[in-house]
Amino acid sequence: MKNFLVAFFKDAARIELFPLATQLTYRLIFSIFPFLIFLISLVGYFNIDATQLLQEVYALFPAKIAGGINDIIHEVVDIRNPAVLSLSLLLSLFTVINGFRAIMRGVNRCYEEEDNRHFIKRWLLCALLVLILICAIILSITSIIFEMGFLAPLALMLCVVMLIYHLASAVHHPFLSLLPGAALTLTAWGASTWAFNIYISNFANFSVIYGSIASVFLLMLWLNIISTTILLGALLNAKLGFGVKNDSNVK
Repeated sequence: MKNFLVAFFKDAARIELFPLATQLTYRLIFSIFPFLIFLISLVGYFNIDATQLLQEVYALFPAKIAGGINDIIHEVVDIRNPAVLSLSLLLSLFTVINGFRAIMRGVNRCYEEEDNRHFIKRWLLCALLVLILICAIILSITSIIFEMGFLAPLALMLCVVMLIYHLASAVHHPFLSLLPGAALTLTAWGASTWAFNIYISNFANFSVIYGSIASVFLLMLWLNIISTTILLGALLNAKLGFGVKNDSNVK
């Protein structure tokens, strides 16, 4: 076990996983708000309370971050100009897809695979992942509303993470082989969010230093942690299922 962990983090350092997570964070920062706006606009076509939807989505975030995001989202959604909202919806979808393209590049970097798929195919796969994630969130919240327990949304999100790894990779991998990395990602996501929430609530007062942009700064830190867990999960799958190439020529 010790040798595996040493080799695992050596590979993480060799493929520059942590700087890659920082690059992914940059993309996700520009994607998180458009994604929520797109989600709210989309659920308008369904018989779902957008306020309740947001409350359940915000449960995935640390409390202080959720508060800052909520203020920004409501400022945008309160705009009633249909033309502005339509344009925002298109721009939001484009930005979110670019965020998923960054995840795709990160996953292939962990597998040290060169993605030779056509640009249009990669773009369509990212659009599909966006729709899958939105459907999973809606279904998870529906299961919570109807008190189906926490196992159903947990299993659903686990499948979504596995689908992200499956579709993002340029080379086909057996679906079940992606389970360890997906489980690591969700476990690390939940644990890091819980620990981060405790830290910023009891030991750190970022508002004193950063003032009104404290929530944005905290969001950046949290997204960096999440980006790292996503890539660590992909690297774990590579190590367990297929191994990481021994050459140093990272694509």
